[in-house]
Amino acid sequence: MSVGTLIQAINRRESRSKKPRSPRSAKQLLRFEKTIVALVILGLLLSFFINKLIILGINGISLLLAYGFMVIAVHILVFSVSIFGYRDLATKGKSLSRYSKKELPLVSCMVSVHNEEAFVEKCLDSIFHQSYKQIEVIVVDDASTDETMKVLRAYKKNHQQSLRIISLKKNVGKKAALCIAMEKAKGTIFAHTDSDSVWERAAISRVVRIFINNPNIGAVSGHGRANNASTNMLTKVQDAWMEGQFSIRKAFESTFGAVTCVSGPLAVYRKEAVYNFLPVWRDDKFLGTEFRFATDRTLTAIILGAPWLHKKTMAKYPDSTFTKVVYQARQWKVVYSRSARSRTNVPPTFRKFLKQQIRWKKSFIRNVFFNVPFFWRKPLPVAIVYYVHILFVVCAPLIATRIFLLPHERHLQVIVTYLLSVLVIGSMFALLLRFEDRKCQYWYYRPLMSIFSAIFLCWVIIYSALTVKNMSWHRG
Repeated sequence: MSVGTLIQAINRRESRSKKPRSPRSAKQLLRFEKTIVALVILGLLLSFFINKLIILGINGISLLLAYGFMVIAVHILVFSVSIFGYRDLATKGKSLSRYSKKELPLVSCMVSVHNEEAFVEKCLDSIFHQSYKQIEVIVVDDASTDETMKVLRAYKKNHQQSLRIISLKKNVGKKAALCIAMEKAKGTIFAHTDSDSVWERAAISRVVRIFINNPNIGAVSGHGRANNASTNMLTKVQDAWMEGQFSIRKAFESTFGAVTCVSGPLAVYRKEAVYNFLPVWRDDKFLGTEFRFATDRTLTAIILGAPWLHKKTMAKYPDSTFTKVVYQARQWKVVYSRSARSRTNVPPTFRKFLKQQIRWKKSFIRNVFFNVPFFWRKPLPVAIVYYVHILFVVCAPLIATRIFLLPHERHLQVIVTYLLSVLVIGSMFALLLRFEDRKCQYWYYRPLMSIFSAIFLCWVIIYSALTVKNMSWHRG
């Protein structure tokens, strides 16, 4: 079955008059649909691997052959586990209605803002309008130079007297600002968001349900999509790309309790999992320089490495406010919830998008050095994919150079085969986006991101490595 045939079949089925189905038959239909999609994915990936084997084998390019095999193998593993193994824990266990008000935890919702006068009200509205009401809200204004503080004071006066505002005279960066908020927080759960993001109404209640039913979970990453997706083609591509990063890649990691990045738009932590480590996070340095990026990645890495970092942290910061109460060092799980949803503004121009990608690649480089010493202790499948992914990122510019820039026998044939393979993998992400979100209008833009990454974005890692000590912040 070709991709086009499959899409036509989906559209025909959706256009028919729908008869009421029992919950059981609906669940069986969904399982059947996912099975079909999975078989198509695996079949196409395997067929393109065979194609690579034939074409590249003729040319004797053993490096490209090995690289192609690893890419296909990793994607088969990730797709299979995320489709068949992932379970959203927000839909499991006792519902919150079965707990008394005293049994429900207080959630401290925190956001650091810097020059966000245009969007901060929307961000706060989404927090205060949560269906879960056991919350406090703390905003740290990180020395804004625009009208952000004026907007915050008006918001507090006119809308929410319960809003706590902390105004800083000197810009300290997102990590230090949030540490100030967490030191003041009263909740046992810390919920962070970016100042250009909004939460859907049930987001916090879903995350709380995960925490309250699973005491071994230290952090939860919500699902993220683009809030400004309809702006132009670039934002549409990013929206489709984000869906795959969450519903496929994070779903795979979540199955093993080892999500590597609790993403900023909706990042929720158990206080006892992070509190003692906040000085490490706040004071993080790389190559002798304060590292202001990797805020979400680093805090996630700290939770994943807690058993091996705790003793050293307590010895280094014996007099810190955050170590006065010593929490037990545990091997926490970090998971992802598909139903706890948020939206964030993505860069609408190529210039801003490129600056964001450079910052993200710098964060990636820093966290490689943080995670590598202990991540091998995680479950074997997720550990293998993590280390192989590092290899992919490092080798991508070399592979692109060999394919596109260095002439060889059947040069054009190899280029076409390589790009078709990339296009197929991007199409598989697009198909799953189509199944996961039938209302998504931009699912077919996803392959463009794969092609763009293979040809252009792969070089960003080199520039990021050369300028890794440049900590200029660029918000998309």
